[in-house]
Amino acid sequence: MGTEDKANKSYIKYVGADKLLFDEKNPRMIEFKGLDDENKIINALWANMAVNEIVMSILANGFFENEPMYAIQEGDKYIVIEGNRRLAAIKAILNPEIIANDGMKAYRDKITPTILEQLRTELPVVVLKTREMAWRLIGFKHVNGAVKWDSLAKAEYIAQVHNTYDVPLEDIATQIGDSNRTTIRLYQGLMVLKQAEQATSFSSDDRFYSRLYFSHLYTAISYEGFQQFLGIDATKTIENPVPLDHLQQLEQLMLWLFGSKEQGLRPIIKSQNPDIRNLNQVLLDSDSKAMLLATGNFSVAYDNSLDGLVILTNAIMDARVAIEKAQAKLSFYDGNDDLARSALTLADLADTLFKSVKAIREAKKETAQEYKQRSLD
Repeated sequence: MGTEDKANKSYIKYVGADKLLFDEKNPRMIEFKGLDDENKIINALWANMAVNEIVMSILANGFFENEPMYAIQEGDKYIVIEGNRRLAAIKAILNPEIIANDGMKAYRDKITPTILEQLRTELPVVVLKTREMAWRLIGFKHVNGAVKWDSLAKAEYIAQVHNTYDVPLEDIATQIGDSNRTTIRLYQGLMVLKQAEQATSFSSDDRFYSRLYFSHLYTAISYEGFQQFLGIDATKTIENPVPLDHLQQLEQLMLWLFGSKEQGLRPIIKSQNPDIRNLNQVLLDSDSKAMLLATGNFSVAYDNSLDGLVILTNAIMDARVAIEKAQAKLSFYDGNDDLARSALTLADLADTLFKSVKAIREAKKETAQEYKQRSLD
């Protein structure tokens, strides 16, 4: 049965769980690969999306009729385009054995015949005529609403709406309550990621860590150094932003950001701040960039990109902090001769450094005074 809503070209229908299918185009699932059957989808959502919380809610209260799922009809089935977590919870309750490692063990004794009957026959679903009708609702709820997606899912949603329905990015930003700049950055980042997967040997499945830190990518390409390295125009929002003659650089950037499990390569970006900013500085300096490409040593390349006075200042400050830390632990010294010799070497080095700094400082003063005297003469 159903209630027709001609104004919105949608209607509410009550259907059983066996008629409901997961949406493989759901932006939330872009990070999970190889989900080629329903059980894999359910377990991926269970492991990553706190589906058990929804299971507990349904078992305690039943399925809330005022929170219907949204779907499009295909034959006698319904593709759920909004509510995939809820659908995973429903199917887990109906078939607890499909959850890996007996994940439903704690909930089995709470499953009642009444709950099972409701889930099998009376689930409220808003049936939409087209997928396009749902994008505003879904976007606002998950991009900046109560049930937020991560940045990769947001980017996938924005790209689907923009590329499929030709909705301007500015309009998407307005509808989802996000800034235009953030919407553009997410879109550009995803287009770079997709181009890397399609046009280079990079695969997000081969990333070094289990999670794809997409924010590293979309943040990086907002910096001038990364834009120059990839040859991209930050003012354009196109599907393949990296020129063909920069695809090698694109593949290299993906390895810097995400590494490779197969090759045993850790990403050189360990944290977004300050590593992204520091890598940008390396890429803006031709010698430091060449050094990084040749050696793969990010730390050395970054030091090379710095002004010499900055390196000297940082080194002296770091040494001071280390000595103060050592002084605070002197009560633990046990009279060890090797440690005493190391302290003596440190003192000699510090003395030599001070004498050198003093000599340069005095020479600079003398030069300045001579210049001033000549100006007066």
